[in-house]
Amino acid sequence: MSRRFLTAGFVMATLIAVAPMASAQETVDGPLTVWNPILAASVQRLTADSHSWREAIAAVTATGRRAELVTSDQARRWIEPGTLAQVHPFTGPQFRVDSVLIVVNLELLQRLSGLPVTAVDFEDDVDRIVAHEVYGHAIPLLMSGTLAGHCADPAVGQSAIASCAIQRENVIRREMRLGQRSDYGRDSLALARRSWQQ
Repeated sequence: MSRRFLTAGFVMATLIAVAPMASAQETVDGPLTVWNPILAASVQRLTADSHSWREAIAAVTATGRRAELVTSDQARRWIEPGTLAQVHPFTGPQFRVDSVLIVVNLELLQRLSGLPVTAVDFEDDVDRIVAHEVYGHAIPLLMSGTLAGHCADPAVGQSAIASCAIQRENVIRREMRLGQRSDYGRDSLALARRSWQQ
């Protein structure tokens, strides 16, 4: 576990130094810094349409903890191939979590969906993924300030809707009218529905 969770200062400084070269656009929403215009647009939609999102962002702001939302091309070593998104908490002394890196593989999402980035179904899938990763995983870690705040995906044999992260994601989905998630994997995304229709 210690190999995955590095000290926040070094990793976040490295990321901040590299990110502007990959994307000149930075968006800050309280504790959340976003380096990609597609992800920034998603955060703007979530902020506009979800009061639970807004409340959570305000609560994390009060802690002084931070998160970075980036694409896989900006932080390729932090995401496994074939994975749509991953969250990496960075720990300091006593495994305290002061920062979290959220990586979204927009390139893979676009390849799987076959949609332009401006298509409504594509934007909805980005919103679903960002809601799951940020609200479902990153915010509980940042609110706790420790790895004990981890909100898990379903365990093997566990119902998807019984998992903490999917329950939290469904709060945002309900407020955003993005449908409720009852499974784990890609079936709850618009890209899965498109593949069924082909």
